[in-house]
Amino acid sequence: MDTGRPTGHDAHYLTVTAQAYRWDTLWGEEGLTVTCGHRTVRAQFTPAGAFVVAVVSGPAEPSAQLSMPQVLDILETRGARLPPP
Repeated sequence: MDTGRPTGHDAHYLTVTAQAYRWDTLWGEEGLTVTCGHRTVRAQFTPAGAFVVAVVSGPAEPSAQLSMPQVLDILETRGARLPPP
């Protein structure tokens, strides 16, 4: 089981979305790290699980702070395609 994982809505939603799009997820003291290929997103949350900020790194990725909608867009558009229902 992951360590340091907050239980709030934002933390849960981002984790489940990343897993649905086949990103590898890892919770640690610094927050959530998700990876897919050479791309990595690191997100920080409050102790209650509210999203604070995230950064992405990888090929052709500008280094900048991202909002939760921007992170969700990256997870959904750059992860694996969802299987048909």
